[in-house]
Amino acid sequence: MPSVTGRPPAWFSMSDATNIYEYGERIVYKVRDDYILKRTPRGPNVEVETHCFVAANTNIPVPRIYGEWLSPDRYYHFILEQKIRGQTLGSAWDYFSKSDKLYLARQVDAMMARLGRFKSTRMQTISGTRLLTNGFVPHPDPLPFLSGRWATDEAIFDNEFLPPLSRAGVTAPLIRVIRATMPPCDKDLVLTHCDLFLGNVMVDFARVRVTGIIDWESAGFWPEWFQYARITHGVNRNDAEWKALLSKVMRERGQVRHAEYGRVWWEAVARLLENAESETARVWLRLLVSYGKGEVGVEELKNYRKWK
Repeated sequence: MPSVTGRPPAWFSMSDATNIYEYGERIVYKVRDDYILKRTPRGPNVEVETHCFVAANTNIPVPRIYGEWLSPDRYYHFILEQKIRGQTLGSAWDYFSKSDKLYLARQVDAMMARLGRFKSTRMQTISGTRLLTNGFVPHPDPLPFLSGRWATDEAIFDNEFLPPLSRAGVTAPLIRVIRATMPPCDKDLVLTHCDLFLGNVMVDFARVRVTGIIDWESAGFWPEWFQYARITHGVNRNDAEWKALLSKVMRERGQVRHAEYGRVWWEAVARLLENAESETARVWLRLLVSYGKGEVGVEELKNYRKWK
């Protein structure tokens, strides 16, 4: 496995690199049409370790790593990797038929099911470091990482959710309801990618095949329901359509524990962090209480947005 203290391959030159994506200090370059170079601010970055684990333990296609190093001032972290053949699902989305889109969603879901066989007793990355926040707290603090590697539901709630809820002005009685209805986390920590937007799925258009899953920065051991909850929110119209289809396929497989429940709880928390007086969030929390008492079924949870 390449070392972060290493150097670029002898043949590598930045003069061959073309900027193809930029967001803040994160830049992605294409190199010689065959490679991808990713530059991010230095911090705990275990993407290479994750690639190596996934490649060694599953048949999920991930890019081969050719090098990992730091800039001379040790501020930027670089990963040089194989350019996966094909194109992003986002660039091809409008040209696929409905049946093709469903077929691709089932391929990705099967890959995530394979990952889910690997479990942990803590919320952490594959190498045991803290996870990127990744929207787990829907309206997180500016810090990019979770504040710890939590092993219990109590620790997860008290350290990740309680502080922002209190700062947002959510009342103590309502916080107790939120805690009482929180979906289980500590018994359902599974390895997952956790950022399955259209740009991170590579496809062969002619063969309607997924050729690779890229950008594993957010991957790690997350509550099983969280990836399902997170993919219900798209970054644009096509991504929203893709994620709605992928979540539908996950529901049909029926193996994601607390999937519907977790999605309702997570969005209720998001509403309260935006507006501590949100009546819609209160309605959804009451729906979860009713579900816990057996007064409503899972179909009501699937259609929670009609409860306002």
